[in-house]
Amino acid sequence: MKDQKAILHKCLKHDWPAFVIAGTDVCAVETMEAYLEIARQKGCNKVFLEDMQLVIDEMKQFQHEEPEHIKVPD
Repeated sequence: MKDQKAILHKCLKHDWPAFVIAGTDVCAVETMEAYLEIARQKGCNKVFLEDMQLVIDEMKQFQHEEPEHIKVPD
């Protein structure tokens, strides 16, 4: 799985826009699943799609194990 922190740091280094969604966000999993579907439709490669699925699975696991931290963003 790609290092999510490294991707963010690369964007910050180059002053590129980035979208960050925290595992504590109640909308995180649904947002990432929608992105994955769009990525499939746009023809992203298999490795990228598999990597995204791993990130989604990690997010789901976190939210299942730490429900007290999940909240509606404010």
